[in-house]
Amino acid sequence: MVGPTANNSTRSSTLYLSQSSLQLLKASVSTSTKQLYLRSYTLLHKFCAKQNVPFSLPFTEVLICNFIGDLFQQGYSPSTITSHVSAISYLHKLFNLPDPTHSFIVRKTIKGTHNLAKSGDIRLPITKSILIKLLSALHHTVQEADTRVLLSTIFLLAFHAFMRLGELVARSSVYNTKVIQRQDLLFLDDNSVQLILRHSKNMKDGQPIVLTLAANYFNPQLCPVRALKTFTSLYQHKSGPLFTFKSGHPVSHSFVAAQLKHAIEFIGLDSSKYLGHSFRIGAATEATKNGLPENVIQQLGRWQSNAIRRYIRINAFRL
Repeated sequence: MVGPTANNSTRSSTLYLSQSSLQLLKASVSTSTKQLYLRSYTLLHKFCAKQNVPFSLPFTEVLICNFIGDLFQQGYSPSTITSHVSAISYLHKLFNLPDPTHSFIVRKTIKGTHNLAKSGDIRLPITKSILIKLLSALHHTVQEADTRVLLSTIFLLAFHAFMRLGELVARSSVYNTKVIQRQDLLFLDDNSVQLILRHSKNMKDGQPIVLTLAANYFNPQLCPVRALKTFTSLYQHKSGPLFTFKSGHPVSHSFVAAQLKHAIEFIGLDSSKYLGHSFRIGAATEATKNGLPENVIQQLGRWQSNAIRRYIRINAFRL
């Protein structure tokens, strides 16, 4: 519930409330909403740091518009962007400051995200051929060998298990317990590995999903089992998120997204069209190329509706 400090040029943002009233104020917001607001402020804080501008109230209309543009470029949906802007609005209202999110230019910028999103999903699939190039590109874009192993494993797992990047690495520390954990990985034998997905967008009744991946002896470079064995031999932690740095800190979504962007640009592709979800789109597209029926692909990708049809991008590349 604590916001950034106010600019000296603005009215004070200090709340002189009693302990009892503070408890009531905190109780007015649900736990899930608090987590969402915290994530929004974390994203904005990172954006301010990237732009080398102070993270202080009140935020300017221009800063918020640029923040919206940055989120949209990263692939955030209009509804998610609107939620983040609402969190910023709440912070200004909480400290009785003029709310810049209701200005004409901010509302029009948000409307622009909706209008462009209507034109269709611009994300393209990371197909098997592109995946091979990305794995090779890491030798040029990432200096540390251990980090290359880590990223290669994430890329291969996202592709072969039809996984959302947010199921593998957390967007913020609030979600560190929601991503796949080290104890959820089990090698059954030399030929397969089992993963337990305990938190997923389309999970039924909160029941964990058990995924089993088989080894690929025909193309070891693309084998997820081999990659996971190499990864766990280097990163030997026994608890916490599966993907953790040697320092013990969990690997963040932003780190993986940035490294993917570098690799995509290195192989000469448009990084604005190949994002974390492109692995999942690519998996569905490759499965279709290989002749798997739609109902099987739907099961592999854990889709509960015909949303799978949005992920099959045969026209996105030459067969």
